Amino acid sequence: MRMAQPLKPYPPEIDGLVVDHDSGVLSVRFDRPDRRNALTDGIVLGLIDIVDAASSDETARVIHLSGSGDHFCSGFDLSLRGGSDTKPRTGATQRQMRWHINRLVTTMLESQTPIVCAVKGWAIGLGMNIALASDFVVAAADSRFWAPFTQSGFTPDSGSSWLLPRLVGVTRAKEMILLGRKITGTEATDWGMIHRAVPVDEVDNAARGLAAELAAAATVSVGLSKLLINRAPTTELNQHLQDEGLALELSSRSADFHEASRARHEKRDPEFGGR
Repeated sequence: MRMAQPLKPYPPEIDGLVVDHDSGVLSVRFDRPDRRNALTDGIVLGLIDIVDAASSDETARVIHLSGSGDHFCSGFDLSLRGGSDTKPRTGATQRQMRWHINRLVTTMLESQTPIVCAVKGWAIGLGMNIALASDFVVAAADSRFWAPFTQSGFTPDSGSSWLLPRLVGVTRAKEMILLGRKITGTEATDWGMIHRAVPVDEVDNAARGLAAELAAAATVSVGLSKLLINRAPTTELNQHLQDEGLALELSSRSADFHEASRARHEKRDPEFGGR
């Protein structure tokens, strides 16, 4: 049976992004190693479009994020800002963030496609928050996560003051944001901030293995469960229970649910098709 095409097409080739689609895994790699994979406007907007398109692409069952070279991402490339003699109108930063980095974080959290992130070297600012907005982060034990906002005289962006307290608690979030503490992949794992820390030469295989596991999972139930978990912190219990009921109704009508039932009856492992 022919698979449905994504409702939103994938963007054309984007400078600084390498995209590959194979066996249910949509691999997206930041590719500006000479800038520690610092992000451009084109990369941010392209990543938003890629996650959006993957959400309606039945052949994309998991997204795998990584970076070329020795580092995951050093944040937004601030060298691309400024340089103009024209002063923008008051509120320009706030207006731009709404359609830019803020939309990227919310798109990642709202997408029902699970996201696995492989981190080596530095994950700084926006780069750190992209990792934290993923569902699973596999990081090198000696990698570094850093929220350098107040040390540069400005305040957090791209959701760090929302993501960090929910992942590591208020006290540790203040330590990272107010004091600018850099933490290793090992510490991030101990704090519950990321999924797993491994030696640097094992990061790629560990992340790919996790992506393959999710690509072979019951995609409908995984996606709906991700949505429930991410919405829970801002949803009242009664509404959340109603949302759980709706998700259960939908997942129990999926082909993968029926495959799991058959597999139990036939005493074998299920073979999920992601439908």
